[in-house]
Amino acid sequence: MSRPTIYDVARESGFSIKTVSRVINEAPNVRSETVARVRAAIELLQYHPDPAAQRLGGGKLPTVGVVVDSVDDPFFAQVIAVIEARAMDAGMDVLVASTGMDETRMRTQIRRLARRGVAGLVVAPFGDTRTVEEALPDDVPVVVIDRKCGVTSKDVVRVTDEQGATDAVRHLVARGHRRIGFLGKLSAFDTLVDRFNGYERALTEAGIEVDPQLVETRAWTSDEAYPYALAMLATSDAPTAVFAASPMMGLGVLRAQQRLHRQDVALVIFGDYPVAELMTPPTTVVDQRPVALADTAFDHLVRRIQDPDAEVLDTVLPTLLVPRGSGELAPRGVA
Repeated sequence: MSRPTIYDVARESGFSIKTVSRVINEAPNVRSETVARVRAAIELLQYHPDPAAQRLGGGKLPTVGVVVDSVDDPFFAQVIAVIEARAMDAGMDVLVASTGMDETRMRTQIRRLARRGVAGLVVAPFGDTRTVEEALPDDVPVVVIDRKCGVTSKDVVRVTDEQGATDAVRHLVARGHRRIGFLGKLSAFDTLVDRFNGYERALTEAGIEVDPQLVETRAWTSDEAYPYALAMLATSDAPTAVFAASPMMGLGVLRAQQRLHRQDVALVIFGDYPVAELMTPPTTVVDQRPVALADTAFDHLVRRIQDPDAEVLDTVLPTLLVPRGSGELAPRGVA
């Protein structure tokens, strides 16, 4: 069983995480009834604040900065929530900033947080290696998450993008699919290149030649993906399955399927999204496991703050294929 978190205490007690944190850290002006309920939940769950994180909060810089693409992105929303919970265990604050996937804005946000005197930064970078390396400060502990962007001087926590994509396409091949489409903008991130490599690898293993007509690498947003998916699925030799390299690509495919009434096309999306289980059929996904990624990133940040000269780590966590229905559809005419 996993260690109870401050989220579990909040859920059990019926109070917000902020209120639970105030009780844990013995903040003034908290009602006695509130304290009693929170402490009862703590005792019931046998919750213990993270001692390593608590040591972080004992210094004079009790704030963690988090820089991500967008706070609206479901993946990063989960990452932020976990880091916030871990930081609150230590009585620390969290400052969140978004890059909008713009290099200039990323540099500005990182500098802004560094000037605020954060104890450390968790950053999802955007840009080429030189841009990212120059943007990351040397005088503040930094952990890079989700994508490497060629960074070698900072701790990195990411997932097995290529293997996750390979697993997804193998899953489709095993159901009898030979014409499998791909959507994902390869110039956006190294992660998407890795996912394309996984797509290509799985097809090659199965003796299937990659068909350029089934590969679309120009779209980034769901609005951009939609017309490409529409064109791909409307042809007489349309793919019987599609692998979407991100939730945004996947949503574009889902819109095209709905427009064309093509729910017979199998679909696997790299990355989960909030209503995936509510679709018809429910969407099969490659889960990036944002909770595990954020937990690991926070552990790395604690380590880096406590030992600035520690060995630089490049940690790669496994993804998980989650079959729900859409990825299990067989091609038309195949039982």
